[in-house]
Amino acid sequence: MTGFVHSPFRPAALFGYRDSSLRRRGRRGVVIRHGDRLCESTSWGLGWFRCRGAWVSGSLQVVHRDERGREISLPAGQTAGVRLTGGEPVWVPLRHRSERSIVTYWWSATTGRHVGCRSLERLSVAMLLDFHPNVTEFSAWTARLEWRERSRIRRFVPDFFARTAAGATVVIACPPASGLSSRWVRQQEVLKQACAEAGWQLGSPRLPQPAALANLRWVSRYRHPRYGDAAVEGVLREVFQEPTGLWEGVRAAGVPRLLALPRLYHLMWRRELTMDWGVSLGPASVIRREGCASPRMSPFSVEDPS
Repeated sequence: MTGFVHSPFRPAALFGYRDSSLRRRGRRGVVIRHGDRLCESTSWGLGWFRCRGAWVSGSLQVVHRDERGREISLPAGQTAGVRLTGGEPVWVPLRHRSERSIVTYWWSATTGRHVGCRSLERLSVAMLLDFHPNVTEFSAWTARLEWRERSRIRRFVPDFFARTAAGATVVIACPPASGLSSRWVRQQEVLKQACAEAGWQLGSPRLPQPAALANLRWVSRYRHPRYGDAAVEGVLREVFQEPTGLWEGVRAAGVPRLLALPRLYHLMWRRELTMDWGVSLGPASVIRREGCASPRMSPFSVEDPS
């Protein structure tokens, strides 16, 4: 991978260097001079050096919690079979008056648990993950990446880890609302390396158009199973077997409006009924039976490491 080097030389301590011009010891490792470059050995593994402007390939770690809540640290290449969804978070954002973002939680109909979101944009992404037919489980802040950079330990916590119906792990990190920065670009480089080593997929969220997003937000209010009713749902499926206007179909069902509408929206959330999401939802909206669910991760742009 670009930017990573493997040096055949061992740390200076193994060669017994005594000259301070060739070696200087810091708090986090041993720095030696090799030609015209300064290289640093670290505790992450012998034989791997970080030169100025290059990175240590063997230093990328993934930290998660096991079933007992203990933090476990593994090299990224050894986490391919580790389930990172559904566990306890390894990090929770602190609330502070100086923070402009709003930390909140999304109740997931997919898992029946709350998922943390540290901004309103991420709340919308959680809603899309919960609505997606190919997502079987997702959680927030359940793993973090750690690596050594310039004699310091750097950390990065992706926003979501999702598991697909095919058993793949999709990592999603939402860009900051303030715009891309050099720090964010560097974190994305490390995240791509982790995906390549662990066999994850990197998902880039793309929010739909405002009308579709507003429609989905409205329908998501009725995602809880308490809005389900087998008898009423059966009638609505029959009524909307062919494309029919919303208000016309509710009247044809012969069910009281206050009883039919929540069940109708619940069926739309479950993707049994659908509409043109790009048009604002209203009495004239055409509702129809949903076809087969797409196995792709759209509207997420997903990079497959293979």
